[in-house]
Amino acid sequence: MAAALPVAEPAPGAPVAPADGFRADLLRAAFGPEVPGETVHRTIAAFAGAASPNTLRALRSDLKHIDAFQQRRGRPALPLAPGDCFILVDERARAGSAKASIDRLVASAVRLHQLAGLPSPVDDTVRWKLKEIRKADTRPVRQALGLRIKGEVGDVHTDAPHPISLLALLESIPANPAGLRDRALLSCAYDAGLRRSEVVRARVEHFEPLPSGEAALFLPRSKTDQEGEGARVWMSARTMHHVAVWQEAAELTAGYVFQSLSYRISPRGHLHESAVAKILKQRLAAHLAPMVERGELSQAEADKIVEEMSAHSLRVGCDQDLFAAGVDIGAIMQGLRWTSPRQPLAYARHLAPASSKLAAVMRNVR
Repeated sequence: MAAALPVAEPAPGAPVAPADGFRADLLRAAFGPEVPGETVHRTIAAFAGAASPNTLRALRSDLKHIDAFQQRRGRPALPLAPGDCFILVDERARAGSAKASIDRLVASAVRLHQLAGLPSPVDDTVRWKLKEIRKADTRPVRQALGLRIKGEVGDVHTDAPHPISLLALLESIPANPAGLRDRALLSCAYDAGLRRSEVVRARVEHFEPLPSGEAALFLPRSKTDQEGEGARVWMSARTMHHVAVWQEAAELTAGYVFQSLSYRISPRGHLHESAVAKILKQRLAAHLAPMVERGELSQAEADKIVEEMSAHSLRVGCDQDLFAAGVDIGAIMQGLRWTSPRQPLAYARHLAPASSKLAAVMRNVR
């Protein structure tokens, strides 16, 4: 039986860069102890250097799944023959994997084979199997619940905030050091629909104050800007007030704005990306607890709301509020740094019908 594919982990005190770990894993999977040609080395190194860390993590994760499948059958991880790929896809479908997960696994397999100069693992039988799975899997794609500025209101401009909303949540957060930071963090993330990787890397010197009390926040790099051209996004006066209060309390004059008090710290010193969802969930659970005690919400309902929230909920909520306010898709894509209309439109489909721009227009028709 072939040796199990090792996972490239950093040695103590010597972290391995994502590109280096990916390159080592792929070479081991495809060639074992053999040395591939210079062209293959150059191709893999060039791709690893150009791809985002998230892309490399996804490919390494899928490579581990392929290797585990091949290990059970006494074969090396790569190459994966089309017949084997068919069996792998069928196994994953029978095990209950979502169609999106299976699609990604197959796409990863194709990319890995291309990089290693190996024949494609996909033929018509695999393509037909994928089509069959998509037809049979009618489960809706799970999406983070959006946290909107005023909640599920009919008019985002004039209606009072709903108890389950960003404004109500911010109001409920206590004014202790952690609360001041978390209030600024959540408000900041909502205003420009910041991804968690963007908000935790915000620096004091990246905020450019405006005379109105608002500000522009400079983003040196983002998921859709891997080359680091940078972008400037709008911050409300509300957010800048929260940020100023937190900076004064923490005596921050430079460096990362959202530093750790008790949560995990990234290797670079800012709040760890995984802490954003934890903060949002904990603050929301504390905000909903009095509503449960008053009988306005059942514990099961509160738990479900918290469970469906993620770090992306603020970005989803911002997107939905912009659609509800009648902002056109082009402006939304520019403001929230989308490169395709597909995802913002998908988020907008989950708007409550009464909150849509269509409802706002038609309810005034007599």
